[in-house]
Amino acid sequence: MIKHIVMFRLEGEGKADVCRRFKDAIEALPTVIPELESAEVGIDTGAIHGNWDIALTAICADTEALTTYSAHPAHLACVAMIKPLIAGRVCVDYSC
Repeated sequence: MIKHIVMFRLEGEGKADVCRRFKDAIEALPTVIPELESAEVGIDTGAIHGNWDIALTAICADTEALTTYSAHPAHLACVAMIKPLIAGRVCVDYSC
């Protein structure tokens, strides 16, 4: 099993709305992409200055499934929602 964790720092107008729409869209993907076992998006509370805005955790069976999920048009549509606002991105994929 592969756990895929991504954090995004966003900047620009409408950031809070984009975060909510991104969360809803990503969390709906397991019903659309069979290779994606689960997906969860956390939106930072904003209580601590300097925190990243979004944390995404996705679980796939293996790296092949992760690659399929990453290239899926439904996933790419989610990425397109936040891409114009991305100021930073960090990621780690690990076996669990």
